[in-house]
Order: sequence, then structure tokens, then C-alpha cells
Amino acid sequence: MALAFLLLAVVAGSALPFQAGINARLATFVGGPIRASAISFAVGTLVLVVVALVVTRGVVSTSRVGSVPWWGWLGGAVGAGYVASTVAAAPRLGALNLFAAVIFGQLLCSVVLDHFGVLYKEHSLSAGRLAGVVLLAAGVVLVRFF
Repeated sequence: MALAFLLLAVVAGSALPFQAGINARLATFVGGPIRASAISFAVGTLVLVVVALVVTRGVVSTSRVGSVPWWGWLGGAVGAGYVASTVAAAPRLGALNLFAAVIFGQLLCSVVLDHFGVLYKEHSLSAGRLAGVVLLAAGVVLVRFF
């Protein structure tokens, strides 16, 4: 089962360079990264609403929505910031440099979140994990400057 989710993550990760490139091109047509990001989110929202209605056969009860903690609403805002940032950076960095930096940022933040048990089960920082992040940082430098 874990292998299936790892493969799903690889497929999802493989889609991100396409998303950034498509949205960056869209920005040239609609007048900038914020507008392109808004359009991207609107289309994504429409798709997710349709899929959610089909898969779950209904809507979420208002009592369940009302019990969501304040921080539970921040995922969309973080996603919007991510999409707008990649739309702005993609044409200037290219796919490889952009996603080398994105992946490094993701791993660096993930190590901190895991170590302190924020949002996830606690996984203490180990020498191997630290070495992995350092190697990723070296990879960012290599793809950027060579």
C-alpha cells in the first residue's frame, strides 16, 4: 500500500512542472501571475467540486464545516501563495531550477515540521535526514550554476 502512495506522490510531483509552465504561459495572456493563479484556482475548484459531489454523493454537513479549527482554512491560502509564486518564478528560472528550489524548500520545511511534530507525527531529525537535506541543497546549487 505504501508503494502505491509513493507512486501517486511521484505522479503528482510530475504534474507540477506542467502546472507551473501552463500557468506561466496563461499569465502572459491574462495580465500577470495573480490573475493566472486566480483562474487556475477557479478551474481547479470547479473540478474538485464536481469530483467531490460525484465521489462523496453529496455535500459536507454544516456542522462538520463549523467544527474545523481556524488553521484548517489556511491550506487554500498557502496553495494560492505557492501557485502565484511559481507562476512568477517559472519563466525566469525554468522548470529545473524552479523545482530544485521548491523541493529543497519542501524538504527543509518538512524536516522542521516532522522534528517538532507540527501537523504530522513527530519524526526526530537524524543524521541521515539532515544529510539528505544538505545533499538537496547541493543539488540546487549544481542545477542552478552548472
